[in-house]
Amino acid sequence: MSVGRVVGLLVLILVLYAIITQPLAAAATTRSIGASLAAAGTSFATFITAVTTGSTSASTVATTTGTTGTYTVRPGDTLSGIAAAHGTTAASLAAQNGLANPNHIVPGQTLSMG
Repeated sequence: MSVGRVVGLLVLILVLYAIITQPLAAAATTRSIGASLAAAGTSFATFITAVTTGSTSASTVATTTGTTGTYTVRPGDTLSGIAAAHGTTAASLAAQNGLANPNHIVPGQTLSMG
């Protein structure tokens, strides 16, 4: 067997190894991210929605535990976005926090979540 054939065979083996193991590594990474988000009290879908909509509170979504407690409004937040991230409605949050105008929230404002 010539050196060229040996090298070609080794390259083929390496390529096949990469093809087989790459999806396994990607799946393991996705499971790890999902487990981290679940431990933080949010779903992968909620986190992706927050990131893709440009919400500045995506990091807060990933670290919020449940729907009780308080939430501090950040620049760019909307009441409907906050409500969706916490599994409730904007109308419910507005009523719970006595907001006369649910379209007017300001950064630094603290909202009761439960």
